Amino acid sequence: MNINYGGNPYMSGNYDYQLYMARNNEKHALKRNAMFLGVLLLAYEILIYVSGFLFYYVYVDIATGSFVWKWSDIRDYFLSHSELNGSTTFEMLYSSVVIVLSFILLMIIARFGFKINLKHIYRFEKGQGKTAVVCFPAVMLLNLLISLVIGILYSVLGANGITVPDADFSYSDASASAFFFQLLYGVIIAPIVEESIYRGLAIHLLKPYGKKMAVILSALIFGLMHGNVAQAANGFIFGLVMGTITVNCNSIIPTIMIHIMNNSLAEIPDIADIVPRGGDTIYDIYLALAITMLVFGTLVIFAYYRKVRLPKDENCVLPSSERYKTAMLNLPMIAYWCFIGYGFVKSFIDANF
Repeated sequence: MNINYGGNPYMSGNYDYQLYMARNNEKHALKRNAMFLGVLLLAYEILIYVSGFLFYYVYVDIATGSFVWKWSDIRDYFLSHSELNGSTTFEMLYSSVVIVLSFILLMIIARFGFKINLKHIYRFEKGQGKTAVVCFPAVMLLNLLISLVIGILYSVLGANGITVPDADFSYSDASASAFFFQLLYGVIIAPIVEESIYRGLAIHLLKPYGKKMAVILSALIFGLMHGNVAQAANGFIFGLVMGTITVNCNSIIPTIMIHIMNNSLAEIPDIADIVPRGGDTIYDIYLALAITMLVFGTLVIFAYYRKVRLPKDENCVLPSSERYKTAMLNLPMIAYWCFIGYGFVKSFIDANF
């Protein structure tokens, strides 16, 4: 018997009424959590924006040894110190301070504003290190495959006069400070913050209403937030794998470890470019490690495929299409999709016009 949602559920049989109420309750609970997630994601972007302004003020105050409060004076300072523009040291210092400050404030909001129990996100259990080590080669293999596909796409689009924007993490200044802050941000801060937000908070809020949905939506958010095609595609596949590991382990500790290992390995070629001697040796070491990871990654995928594939959405009474619609199309999430979509489109337009 079909359920008439437009009519009075009390007129239906007991089973139909219970199903109707269960779906209605699940929908409202999912919408609430999805709205919480949208608000937190928007809050994080606002915190980054505000923290960025604060950083500029504090930096100029320290550099000049005097209190500067006019934005025009801040702007004039950076115009007169053009060497800071594009400096790896300055950019990584900026990113480190701003992201850490924004992240701390966001987690305070999540904990005390939305009553999210962070212990459920950072759950420590025996064997998490082993899980990270075993899964890391598979993650590397998938990253390589998607990078090859993106490389082919870049070549095709480039041959037709279309420039696809990409991120540049190479060193602009070969200094100890640049090396330190890039490693600090890329290897420590970014993995912890990104896993905490895009796997931890996102999956924690959505998982009760569908594990598979939580993994897919968190991966989509993680991919698109990078703001360019290459990182979006890589980020989405990376997010699917990391989200699956998070759900299976019921913690982001293994994914933080994998993310740290992934970013550490990715830093090696950039380091080889700036060292005065031994760059070729570092490249050889990198290639040897990469080949080893790819071989083991292939074995891991074949051996553990059934254990790492996307989870099923069990114990969900709301239809799949309705759950995705509810999670994605509430006001805060729509605002967030517009925000990251604007950045994505703007980066493409700026690179071509």
